Amino acid sequence: MSTWLFGASSQWSQQIASTLEGDVIKFGRQEDNFLDIKQVSYHPADIKDWISDNIDLLECPQRVIFNINVGMVQELPQPMIDYDSTDSFQIFNKWWIDNRNQLFFKTFLIDYLITNKKITSIPNHQVCYITSQISADHNPQWNNLQLYKTFRAVDYELIWNQRAKKVNAFGICPAANTRPMEWATFIAQRLQVENLGKTHWLYGVTEEDKKLDFVRWSDWENTIL
Repeated sequence: MSTWLFGASSQWSQQIASTLEGDVIKFGRQEDNFLDIKQVSYHPADIKDWISDNIDLLECPQRVIFNINVGMVQELPQPMIDYDSTDSFQIFNKWWIDNRNQLFFKTFLIDYLITNKKITSIPNHQVCYITSQISADHNPQWNNLQLYKTFRAVDYELIWNQRAKKVNAFGICPAANTRPMEWATFIAQRLQVENLGKTHWLYGVTEEDKKLDFVRWSDWENTIL
């Protein structure tokens, strides 16, 4: 199976790429000949030219993985009434300004793959978002993470919209990720052997007795199968 991996520069992504079978084309913000990473621009003004120059002539991948670095999200100060509202709005707006380009890139690229590459006609294709399950988990302990949860909920909307267009899109949350390389290997292996996305739209890595498994989210229910 051929894979396009966006956000390939981290060691975690490199572990994913090295575990996957088949051809893996790696993309990152900076070209790296040693790691065989091709440069991609997420800026809206560059997208069409980048597609024309870099991927128009390539065959449609059977798998697309997005693991684009989103940086750190600063949360709003609490209680908000004690702080300058203009300063709080700047914090509120910063996560969107910092990440709107890559969010638009994901939207544009998958639309291109649907329209120009007919990805929905490829059996067992996958569009995998490395994201977080925190926005689907309504545990009150996360009440201080409003902006991060809001940001990750945008990933969910991309997934649901693409699933409505017959794209096998889904999210995977590394969760605790306490042993990153092991987590990455586990996720890459599951991408290859499990029919991900067919009945669940979100997966979270969980560990019990040092054995890794998935928490699976179907519709609005959280179940472990």
